[in-house]
Amino acid sequence: MTHRIMLVLPLFLAALASPARAEDLNTQLAHCMTMSGAVERLSCYDRVARQAVGAAPQSPSAQARVEPPADPGRDFGKEQLRSASPPENDRITAEIADFQKDQREHFTVVLQNGQVWRQMAGDTSVAQFHSGRTHQVTISRGVLGSYDLRFNDRNASFKVQRLR
Repeated sequence: MTHRIMLVLPLFLAALASPARAEDLNTQLAHCMTMSGAVERLSCYDRVARQAVGAAPQSPSAQARVEPPADPGRDFGKEQLRSASPPENDRITAEIADFQKDQREHFTVVLQNGQVWRQMAGDTSVAQFHSGRTHQVTISRGVLGSYDLRFNDRNASFKVQRLR
């Protein structure tokens, strides 16, 4: 419940700022409500919330905190994180620092560059990972803002989202 409130609050505040913006948000939210899949619907709400928060004017202190990236691949997938701008890269290749699975066999990988990616709940594919060997992954942009992770020694592709 708290997560829903935190999701809707920025939309409400943005809607108050401009009547035209409120109509646009209402249209986008109505579109999200028509989606039957829970993952698709939540992804739609998240996208609308990120747009609403991103469109809100920032304070001068928030603008001053923006730092240029040191590594060009570091920002890949960062737009899925809160208050981030779209990166310039279409894909990255990195080594896996850690690999773990949850009870539903969905994996989370930590890359050497510090990024953390988790397999989407709607992806039913099962990853086979053998520790002790060096593994690399390539993460590329998919359709509709999604991301695909591919282990370099396998042909399978997995839908993932960036956590950090």
